[in-house]
Amino acid sequence: MKYIKTITLVLGLVILSVLAFVGVANAQSFKSGDTITVPANETVNNMLFAGGNNIYIAGTVNGDVICGGQTVTISGTINGDVICGGQTIIISGKVNGDIRLGGQTVTISNTIDGSATVGAQTLVIDKNAKINRDLLGGSQNVTINGQVKRDIVARATNLTVNGKVWRNIKGGAENITIGSNGLVVGNIDYTSNNNPVIIKGGKILGKVTVTAPKTQNNNKAFSPVAFTFGFFVYAFIAAMIIALVLVGLSPRVFNEATEATIKKPGMTFLVGLVSAIVIPALIFFLFMSFIGIPLALLLMLAWLLVMAVSGPFAAYLLGKLLLPKSKQPVGIMALGAALLLILYFIPIIGFIAMIAAYIFGMGIVLNRAKWLTISTPKVVHKKKA
Repeated sequence: MKYIKTITLVLGLVILSVLAFVGVANAQSFKSGDTITVPANETVNNMLFAGGNNIYIAGTVNGDVICGGQTVTISGTINGDVICGGQTIIISGKVNGDIRLGGQTVTISNTIDGSATVGAQTLVIDKNAKINRDLLGGSQNVTINGQVKRDIVARATNLTVNGKVWRNIKGGAENITIGSNGLVVGNIDYTSNNNPVIIKGGKILGKVTVTAPKTQNNNKAFSPVAFTFGFFVYAFIAAMIIALVLVGLSPRVFNEATEATIKKPGMTFLVGLVSAIVIPALIFFLFMSFIGIPLALLLMLAWLLVMAVSGPFAAYLLGKLLLPKSKQPVGIMALGAALLLILYFIPIIGFIAMIAAYIFGMGIVLNRAKWLTISTPKVVHKKKA
């Protein structure tokens, strides 16, 4: 019976097959709390997971950094990749790998040896910054004061180049401005109603191709960032931050629900799978009946709420499987959510992981709701002497 439970969990969450790929099981370091600090004189010789309100990494990390917080500041040296989400992210240290960031304001002011994938409202590449490969993603306002050694493939409302782009710019932008110190060595090929503005001193050495966007039935396009890969980066990382907030508010609920799931994983999977099929069908049939429309609307709202919280519960389950002895709910959630985020970026496996997390998460939530509604305290009747 023990082996059946283990196999069910492994198959459902598609975890153990991917752990060998990401190398998490063998080496990891976790930090959680309101303020997380890696001092300048400290060296972390493995992968670092950090979840908290404020994160400051001034030391050296010989591995990847996966983090989520309100303010993230990395001023040290990262000998690996960086995957972080937060309201404000500042990368002033050297990263000898790729970065994937999602936040409201992102600032890069040092060398990124690989590529940068960013989803943000405001992205600034400072004068001393250098991205040795490509800049990808989507942001509302992008300012390039430093260097991008290869291509920019992005969508933005306003893109300003005051530094150097050594190859091409592709994507979509309402406005592109080449500043007085700006240089684009390659071509610019983008979708817009506006031609690029070139300030005196700025240069575009390649060809400029401007394609007018398709008409959208007199409705103005909402926001370019909403349809870009960078938006999805931002959305997934934002989900991780929401998960951390939820577990911080009610750690006991997550712990109890997860412990019950580990004891009966098959039942949890079955409840999630059946509900994923039956409830949407029920909502559909209720909408077909005029009398049933009010109930359908109420059921749909409840179902959307269950779907919204299913992801965090699945992430906590994953984190608990990897850190079974940990007593830090925020740490468990950060690890599980971060790994799910990584899985989402892997073709095919990402889709399977999303479906598995959806089913398991719903099963956990519905089982928990059942316990809250039908469980009653035992009444002990004492015999009269």
